[in-house]
Amino acid sequence: METDSTLLSESPKHSGRQGIVLDTYLSTLQHLVKLASTNGWKAHAWHRAKELETHPTGIWRNISKDLTDIMKAKNEGNQ
Repeated sequence: METDSTLLSESPKHSGRQGIVLDTYLSTLQHLVKLASTNGWKAHAWHRAKELETHPTGIWRNISKDLTDIMKAKNEGNQ
């Protein structure tokens, strides 16, 4: 199954602690996009994104908004 996560998959690798955090965020977001694009997994992906946002480190802050934005863009591209 192909997902429309070209922007995510072609992101350059980053270095240092901030780079690791960014790479982790982007790979998690890419995984959630893949889940949300799979029949029967959309609700789980959304629930997981909301759950991740509560993480005390704040690493996944706004991931549900980013997931929503990407999925909206994918849906608009399919029309």
